[in-house]
Amino acid sequence: MATCAEEVSKTKLVVAAIDFGTTYSGYAFAFQKDYSSDHHSLRIYGIMSKNGCSQKAPTCVLFNPQGKFDSFGYDAENRYAELTLTNEHQDWYYFRRFKMMLYNNPNITWHSILKDDKGKSMNAIKVFSAIISYLRQETLRNINERVANVGIKENEINWVLTVPAIWSDQAKQFMREAAKKAGIHSDQLDIALEPEAASIYCKHISVSRRERQETHGAEGVGLEAMCPGTKYLVLDAGGGTIDITVQRVQENGTLHQVYMANGGDWGGTKVDEAYEAFLEELVGQNIWEAFKAKYMDSYIDIFREFETKKRTISPDIENRITFTVPPVLRDVYEEMKNSPLSTTQGHHRNRKLIWKGDRLRVDVTEAKKLFETTCALIVAHVERILDKEETAGTSDILMVGGFSESPMLSNAIKERFGHTKRVIIPEEAGLSVLKGAVLFGFDTRVVSLRVMKHTYGIQSSSLFRKNLDPDITKTMVKGKLYCEDRFSKHVKKGQSVRIDEETQTIDYHPLDDREEMAVKVYITDKYDPEYCDTELCSYIGQLLVCLPMDVPTSDRGVKVNMKFGGTELSVRATVMATNQTTHAEFRLLE
Repeated sequence: MATCAEEVSKTKLVVAAIDFGTTYSGYAFAFQKDYSSDHHSLRIYGIMSKNGCSQKAPTCVLFNPQGKFDSFGYDAENRYAELTLTNEHQDWYYFRRFKMMLYNNPNITWHSILKDDKGKSMNAIKVFSAIISYLRQETLRNINERVANVGIKENEINWVLTVPAIWSDQAKQFMREAAKKAGIHSDQLDIALEPEAASIYCKHISVSRRERQETHGAEGVGLEAMCPGTKYLVLDAGGGTIDITVQRVQENGTLHQVYMANGGDWGGTKVDEAYEAFLEELVGQNIWEAFKAKYMDSYIDIFREFETKKRTISPDIENRITFTVPPVLRDVYEEMKNSPLSTTQGHHRNRKLIWKGDRLRVDVTEAKKLFETTCALIVAHVERILDKEETAGTSDILMVGGFSESPMLSNAIKERFGHTKRVIIPEEAGLSVLKGAVLFGFDTRVVSLRVMKHTYGIQSSSLFRKNLDPDITKTMVKGKLYCEDRFSKHVKKGQSVRIDEETQTIDYHPLDDREEMAVKVYITDKYDPEYCDTELCSYIGQLLVCLPMDVPTSDRGVKVNMKFGGTELSVRATVMATNQTTHAEFRLLE
C-alpha cells in the first residue's frame, strides 16, 4: 500500500534506510542539507561494522523464554552460543536466515509463523518487527550522536525499507506492517526495491574504480558516468535471492525499467548449504546433528570463517583450500563411532582431503564444486533474459550484492558475457543496496517507469451470458442473472507503467446496500483472462472501498483507479455521483 512519501521526504531533515537482508542487515542515513548541496558526493553515515567480516550484522535474532527480544546480530550469535555451552538454550528462541520465508510462502498472513533452530514457533511478524525496531533504535541513536547539539525528532526522518523486487505484493505489505509495528509511521516510510536501489547508487558513483583499473590498467583513472541511452542489467546477488532487472538511463537522468524484475532463490546461502552438506557427508548426518545441538558456538564459528573464506576462493587457485573445523566435531565423531577419525591424507567417498587438528585441507576442485550449481543457475538465467527482445542492446552487467564479491560468481559471469558486455562490480558491492536506498529516499521518482510482472484484475459481476459463461459462475441478484467471476483487468503483464500513472478508470456498482465494497484481487500470467477462479489465476487479497450511504442506491457507484508503477500497489476511488474521493485500500494480509 503505497504512500505519498515522495512528497513528504522533500521536507525531512534525514533519510534513513534499513536493509533487511537474508544473511546480513544494516542501516544508513544522510542529511537533507548534504543531499541538497551535492548529492553526487553525498556522505552516508551509520553503516554497522563489527568483527571485520562485514559492514553489516548477521540477520539473526534471539528471544528469551518469555518471547521477549534479547539481542540481534553478532550479539545474538554470541549470546546463544554461550547458552548452548551450559545447555540453557532449550527454552530460548533463535532465528537466523529466515527472510526467505516471505519468498517461499505464497500465502502470507498476519498469523504466519516462523520456526527457530529447534523447531519452536513464533509469529513471523513479531520476529521481523523486532529486528526492524532494533535497527530503527540504533539508527536514531547514531543520528542524534551526529547532531547532539540540535537533536532530530522522529517526524523529521523519512525511512526507507528494502525488499527484493521479485517479492510478492503480499510480502511487501507484510514488511510495511512489520515496520509500523516497529514504530515507523506509514506516511514516513518508502519501500525500495533492492536491485533498483543498487542501480541508483551506482548511477551516482558511476563505474567503479576497480572496473576502470581492470579495463585500462591505470591507477586512479577518473570515474565514467553511465550516459543517457545506456541499457544495463542489474544483477543483485544477495544471500537469499538473485534479483535481476534491466534499465535504461533517460535523458532527464531517470531510469526506465525495460524488462520485468525477476530472479530466484540462488543466493550465496546456497553455497553455505553446499558446504554444510559436504561436512555432513564427511562425518555422517547423525554426528553432524549431534554436533550442532551440543556445540552451537562452534557451529557458528564454522560459518563465520567460511563467510570470509568463500570470498577468497577463485577459479585460478591451484593449491589445496584449508578450512577451519573445530576439534570438537572430531571429538563427537570419535565418541559416537567409538573409533578414531583418520587424520591422514586419503580418500573419503572419492574426495581427497587431509584433516589434522582444526585444519581441513581439501582439493581445490572440491572447494570450487561448492559454487558450481548456484553459478550455473545464475548464468543460465541471465542468458535467458539477455535473449529477450526487450533487452536487445544491453551493454553492461552491473553486479551488486554481497555474493557479487565472490570471485567464483564474478568470473562465471565474465567468462560467459564479458566478450560482449562490460561487467561492472562496484567497490563494496554488498553495500550498494543500502547506500542506494538512502538516495532513493531523497528522490523516489528516479525510477520513472516499471514493467508489470503480472496481469492484475478484480473479481467483478456482470450480466450472465447464456451458453458463454460457466453455470458455476451464475448468481441471481434482484431478479437478474449475473456472472460473479468476471476478471476485470486493470493492467497486463509486460505493460510499461509510469510511477504516477493511473490505469484506466473502471466503474463499479454495488449490487446491495453494504457500507463497504470488498472485492477480490487476482494476478495471472495470462494477458487477457476471462474468469478469476481458475488454476491460472492467483488470489492475492482484497480491495476495500467505502461506499456512500447518503445517496440513492442507484448513485452509489464508484470509479476505481489503481497505480502499479510504484514499488507498491496503490488505489484511488471516487464516488461517481458526487466526484468526492472515498477511502480505498489494498488489504493483502488476512
